[in-house]
Amino acid sequence: MAVTITAAAFRAALRLGDSAEETAEATRILASVSALVLKHAPNAPDAIHVEAAVRAGGWLFDMPAAQRTAAGDVLRNSGALALLLPWRVHRAGSTG
Repeated sequence: MAVTITAAAFRAALRLGDSAEETAEATRILASVSALVLKHAPNAPDAIHVEAAVRAGGWLFDMPAAQRTAAGDVLRNSGALALLLPWRVHRAGSTG
């Protein structure tokens, strides 16, 4: 499954302009947060994937300057983790 938001819609959700620099930054961030969201909860509905990606992407784009070198937990800090949590598969590990 993939996060089905276009780069243009992602850019609009973050209220970015359409300059080449903003488009490149939005495209880069969208690729990163899409991978994070899908890895964390691959079975979540698409609407949840999209909203989580927008929240995480917005947080990365506007990340506080003090955290630029260590992003920390992007999903938790952005609020995306709470959206994805119901679809997160929790496992105890090997039972064999």
